Amino acid sequence: MAARGLVRVAAAALGGPARPPGALRRRLAAASLLLLRPRPGPGAAVRYGSQGKQMFVVKSSQYYDRRFLHLLRFYILLTGIPMAALITFVNIFIGDAELTEIPEDYVPEHWEYYKHPITRWISRSLYDPPEKGYEKMMALIAIESEKADLRLKQLEVRRLMRERGDGAWYQYETLDKNLIDNSPKSSPDY
Repeated sequence: MAARGLVRVAAAALGGPARPPGALRRRLAAASLLLLRPRPGPGAAVRYGSQGKQMFVVKSSQYYDRRFLHLLRFYILLTGIPMAALITFVNIFIGDAELTEIPEDYVPEHWEYYKHPITRWISRSLYDPPEKGYEKMMALIAIESEKADLRLKQLEVRRLMRERGDGAWYQYETLDKNLIDNSPKSSPDY
């Protein structure tokens, strides 16, 4: 009924007769059905008030989302502002290192090869020097080399033990089966 009323109102607004011709009536009816169909919503439950005009939309709380974003912003700014100030201070007052001639008897440290002071500090304080990495790798290679030598010696010892017939092969003669008494006991063990 509402669709027909809407068609009549639309036809009257267009300046036509109260009942438009058949093709126009069908088109207006289809358009009014498209306008009147329910629109897809977020799927939230809706409760209407006593008169049906005021709505109370039930949705999840935004408290934890806002709290997370607030804390995220706080901690980013807590670390970001001091770090930006430190980097600006270092770039303005200290600046990059300059390349100069090295004296004959001077051996530069491993962090002195970097240009920026922050990179030099990170290399000096947080990372291991390349010599230490080299020594660790050489120690690992030495341990693996000793293991390989021990394996070769063990194989040689086993081969010689098999050849000569000497070695830790202890044998105990087993008893004859006829000496074992398999008869039931006269008194049980307690």
